[in-house]
Amino acid sequence: MSKLSAIQERIGGSKGDLPATENFALQVAGYTKDSKDRDAIIGTRLDTGEEVTVVLRPYKSEKPLKAPRAEVKDFIAKEGEISTLMSALPSDEMRKSVLKGMKAKTEPGGTIIVQRAFTESDTGVVNAGWLQSAAKYAEHCKVVSDVLLRIDPVGYVERDGRQIGYANATALMPSAAKQVTSAEQLKTALQDAFAGVGGIQGRPLALVRLSDGEVSKAVEFALPVKKNKETGEYKHATAAEAVEAFLASQSGKQVAQLVGDPDLSIEVVPGQRVSLGTQAKASFEKSATGLEQVNRAYRFKKAEQDQTGFAQSYMVLHAVEGGQIFSSAEPLSNKPSLFHPRDVPTPFFNGKPTAIAENKEIAHTDAAVVPASVADDADDDEPFEIDDVVQNAIPAEAMASSAPRMRM
Repeated sequence: MSKLSAIQERIGGSKGDLPATENFALQVAGYTKDSKDRDAIIGTRLDTGEEVTVVLRPYKSEKPLKAPRAEVKDFIAKEGEISTLMSALPSDEMRKSVLKGMKAKTEPGGTIIVQRAFTESDTGVVNAGWLQSAAKYAEHCKVVSDVLLRIDPVGYVERDGRQIGYANATALMPSAAKQVTSAEQLKTALQDAFAGVGGIQGRPLALVRLSDGEVSKAVEFALPVKKNKETGEYKHATAAEAVEAFLASQSGKQVAQLVGDPDLSIEVVPGQRVSLGTQAKASFEKSATGLEQVNRAYRFKKAEQDQTGFAQSYMVLHAVEGGQIFSSAEPLSNKPSLFHPRDVPTPFFNGKPTAIAENKEIAHTDAAVVPASVADDADDDEPFEIDDVVQNAIPAEAMASSAPRMRM
């Protein structure tokens, strides 16, 4: 071994000089000064339950910011200052308008997203590169602090001669996975998944994984939604109807035939799919990189937005009629492990990351996921072999009845 192997290389101007950073949701307890007289936020990390003090480091780049950054002083609000005002306003529209004018302000009980953060070795204080207000008061919105999440490839539909983009996020609940060894167990696990679990109110889905110990394959099936041609309204299938639809599909038939095979492990992992909110979507679309920037942190390869993986993440959800939408989401680590659906770890499966850090590929035997369309049933009659079948981005306004299409 080289005598230089144990020496960590440091290069001036390199980001390698900084400790590895993370992102997390902080429930605010109050505002103070730290031991070095820096403006600080005290609160509880929602992902770990740890009580921490957070400061914001100075911005020291030669590249100027496009807009002023919110400093700690901009977040300071007294207890009840915002929530009391919100409860006194007569309409949601007025509340939205007033909240927008408050910019970063966040009262105790609200939630701030702490980004690009590391813990100072000498003080124990969390040093952040950026802060964002997620919930300005406790009841403002829901922040999911730690969920296995994928922001799906951005999709496009044509409307009035224009291409309209849409974005969805898919959350999985591996801890609720069920291993099945009979047709009856398969139906029960699917029924539970389509009924919805995990506290997220989106479009329920089931990820079915088959593994022989060496090779794994995944089928992802979302709750079917049908459009009434006369009224234009969309109707969600019941959980029982979704089970029937899956088992009637080519993928479902093959899974049903294999369940009970002693050489295979078959699991059903429940999940939820939610759409990006209209305001957040408009903000991305106005940026220089456009809507496709939304999934950049989840890509297996930086330049390919049509292949994304799951990473432990936070997610900010807002209630809308019929469910929830998300406004922001980000991996908890800035060098996240990304998982293809076939590789997602559960209590029954020791999954390994498909890609690590900044999209550095790990050798893998077969191709990464290709999103399947749900707009038609053209592939239903093609020869079926168990392979990865994934329904990715489905627009909230155009969710069609789904028969997963096989991708080789």
